Amino acid sequence: MSTRSICIIDDDKVYTFGIKKIIKNLLPGDTVTTYNNGKEALEQLKKLQKASESLPDVILLDIDMPEMNGWDFLKEFDAVRDSVEKKIEIFVISSRIESGKESLYQVEWDSKVSKFVPKPVDANRLKELLS
Repeated sequence: MSTRSICIIDDDKVYTFGIKKIIKNLLPGDTVTTYNNGKEALEQLKKLQKASESLPDVILLDIDMPEMNGWDFLKEFDAVRDSVEKKIEIFVISSRIESGKESLYQVEWDSKVSKFVPKPVDANRLKELLS
């Protein structure tokens, strides 16, 4: 499997540390970048785009964050994503996703999100998502 760039956007530092560690163990060749909120991530991703640098292959996105939540990030990120010829998978991983209601979220956000996943995410579920 080729190496990928994975971006984690989540304000929970403990969760982010754990997920990053799991990814490094499962997929040691992949690079992982983390951002504390949607605004910080959007600014950095726009800089990468402007510099013609590669955007991440996968984004793990939380919903509840300060400054810019996950829904607002998705809306704003559309313009960035539409300007590149690259498939970017976005997984919304949040404690706000009620188990069994993923299909309701999918209806509204289908074109923007690959999958909705309730927290907490264990190593097996993460491996399944990233495979």
